Amino acid sequence: MKARNPSRWRTRTAVRLLVAVATIGAGGTLVGLTGAASSASTVAHSTSVVTLQFWNAYNDVTETPVMNGVVIPSFESQNPGIKVVDDTLPYAGLLEKFIASSAAGDPPDLMRSDIAWVPQLASEGTLLETSTQPWFKPIKAAADPGPLSTNYWNGGYYGLPDDTNTQVFFWNRADFAAAHLSPPTTWGQMIADAKLLTIPSKQQHGLGVDSTDIWNVGPYVWTDGGNFTNKALTQATGYMNSPKTEAAVQTLVTLYKEGVIGSDFVGGSGSISGETGFPTGAYAMYFDGPWAPTSYKAAKFTGYGTSLIPRGAGGSTSVVGGEDLVIAKGGKHLADTIKFVQFLQSPFAQLAMAGAGDMAAYKTDSAAEAIENPALKIFALELLTARARPVTQGYAQLDTDFSNQLALMLAGKVGVDQGLNTAAQEANKALAGS
Repeated sequence: MKARNPSRWRTRTAVRLLVAVATIGAGGTLVGLTGAASSASTVAHSTSVVTLQFWNAYNDVTETPVMNGVVIPSFESQNPGIKVVDDTLPYAGLLEKFIASSAAGDPPDLMRSDIAWVPQLASEGTLLETSTQPWFKPIKAAADPGPLSTNYWNGGYYGLPDDTNTQVFFWNRADFAAAHLSPPTTWGQMIADAKLLTIPSKQQHGLGVDSTDIWNVGPYVWTDGGNFTNKALTQATGYMNSPKTEAAVQTLVTLYKEGVIGSDFVGGSGSISGETGFPTGAYAMYFDGPWAPTSYKAAKFTGYGTSLIPRGAGGSTSVVGGEDLVIAKGGKHLADTIKFVQFLQSPFAQLAMAGAGDMAAYKTDSAAEAIENPALKIFALELLTARARPVTQGYAQLDTDFSNQLALMLAGKVGVDQGLNTAAQEANKALAGS
């Protein structure tokens, strides 16, 4: 995403966060999780400057300004022998890049990983097992159970929660007022409203869905009563191609072909993403995450409302998102990397990033987070019923199998029944590790 003049926002946010730090601890001293953080300070390193490579896929409008303008400078000022290079890379390809660099013996010191990647990377032997480290216990105790669980594989933990998030329902106030509509509370009402708010003469679609992957499609499938796998994460057949999932996916395909869902669904050249198109009137409704209010504020768009995802046969069911911090097993600067990781778990860093829309993954920060960013309250409520994507080492392939088949359905190359049967069969192989 292109940055929308973030400098003014960054300065305002930095000042607010630096004031907040004074209430967290004098002189920037870390509290709360600092039992873990202080223990890292006893680890000696060379007097020469050590450079840590930190790979991530931060949003350049909301997250990167805070990381580079507040968090990293504070860490470096407290640790003058360590320099952190924030290497923000495209999300697409980041997993493969980390795997390739690890195989070549030259991984980054630290990566902010999608929660869905951790089991796969752990199974491939590329990650440090954090649960064997002496500093892990206090961090584990402070972490929220859901985000913590995404780091678990084969009896151990191979990362640390960094942040969590989910998606909620965004709706355009002007569009709803013009159509004399109230925000929908049921799934059926949302679908009906999406059709009414599709106005070709205005190039307006009723609904934006940003991609065919499970992160974007999962809330539609789950809320409409479908699923992707069994609870044991061993079988996709009978779930990904069940009648309920088929009905949910058929609804999405039909809405796209009718023009109710816009070009963001298929992507490609000329498509308009939901996060770009919602504030400009291209989409009347959209599911988005806690980073969106800051993005929309930067775009000078305030004419929207937020609410829980309208309730369907599967309840109001959004997706659990977030990122974990994983330490490369072959990293060259382990002691210094650990110091930086623990700093990122501290209240200072967690609350700083909350200002960018990253929900803290630690119980100790919840109350302060709500004060720092009141817009997060609706997301915290949606998280109570949100579901994680399949936490399995085969998730990346499973997601690709589903996404590719859905793309073929949207293109009219396969029917929904055929596409889901194929996706389920391929997903079975992914779940089995073959």
